[in-house]
Amino acid sequence: MKRAERQRDGQQWIYDYILKTTGRPVHHEMDGRMMPGPVRSIRMASKHLARGAENAERLARAAEARGERHTARRLYRVASERFREAQHFTIPIICPRRWELLARARECAARLHALSDYPIERVEIPFEGKSIPALLHLLPDRRRAPVMIFYPGMDNTKENYPNPLDNEFAERGIHVLTIDGPGQGEALERGILVTPDNHAAVARKAVDFLLTRPEVDGGRIGISGRSFGTFWSMRAAAEDPRLALVAGSVACYYWDRLTIFDEAPIRFKQVFMAMAGMEDEAAFDRTCEAYTLKGHAGRVRCPVLMAAGEFDPLNPIEDVEAVFEALAGPKEMWIFEDEFHPINHLEALAGVWTFQFVADWVRRAFDGKIPPGHKRKAYIRKSGEGMY
Repeated sequence: MKRAERQRDGQQWIYDYILKTTGRPVHHEMDGRMMPGPVRSIRMASKHLARGAENAERLARAAEARGERHTARRLYRVASERFREAQHFTIPIICPRRWELLARARECAARLHALSDYPIERVEIPFEGKSIPALLHLLPDRRRAPVMIFYPGMDNTKENYPNPLDNEFAERGIHVLTIDGPGQGEALERGILVTPDNHAAVARKAVDFLLTRPEVDGGRIGISGRSFGTFWSMRAAAEDPRLALVAGSVACYYWDRLTIFDEAPIRFKQVFMAMAGMEDEAAFDRTCEAYTLKGHAGRVRCPVLMAAGEFDPLNPIEDVEAVFEALAGPKEMWIFEDEFHPINHLEALAGVWTFQFVADWVRRAFDGKIPPGHKRKAYIRKSGEGMY
């Protein structure tokens, strides 16, 4: 008889009760439902998210058939995002149904990309005898320009960001290469599993690839990430001095504590163990000792931007500050008053997407406007005071 893999798996009934009560599978400290109304347990989530995705896809195809390009691409965006969410919540985490849903997310994203105002190329990055899938968002005129490598969060995929309908980096003259890193999306489907250091190795290969592209200014290649992507991008910058800057938001800057696996809802650990291809919790816990920026942050000498919520339960602010202090080069940190992990559309920023502000900083850094000795720690109040 198969038993629970993790000590806390037996708390599933509590997790389901909280989901039923709040409508949120994670980030329970925040308000508002994330799940469709009928969802009362984690096993129901994928079914109902997929149903909403199918509705959006059906509308998108009908709109496209009528020649309604603008409406169709918005609907394809909705469909792709809902299929992406649905594949994340399959039970078991690795199963054929997940890959069916992920394929449909890719299909809808591909239709959106075909209708986009700028070229988006599907590219492959050679890695350890296999291939890492990525999407290259190019400026409309394909001119030689800076580029950002982007790592999504642990539960995310390359189709999610940047949004072709509102790409803040393209607006500022910057290409973007967004990657399904090891353990993420299509890379996981191919059997490429996450380890503490292989996102950094993939980033190095991504730089090699970008240097072959005529559209890329090879002296201005930066890296960014959201959530766990902030950790991976920082590790990458520690390993590859060719990266000109690091900028991230939604903090996973780990130093001494992996609260995401030890104190947060069990779903995070369940998902990450699947990303690592591990079933032995004790072995996984030993592996987690290497998920730290201690001993790595001090080797990051390029300009760095970090953004975090003051009360992020997945990344205590004292860990964020320890990483910040260890950085060897120009650095800036934004701490948002009374915010948690998903610092996306904040009251402090008048509801404007946080990465709009991140992209501003990136553009300034690429233009050489971050001086060598720069060190700024900004506490940004709900009123917006402290942002500028």
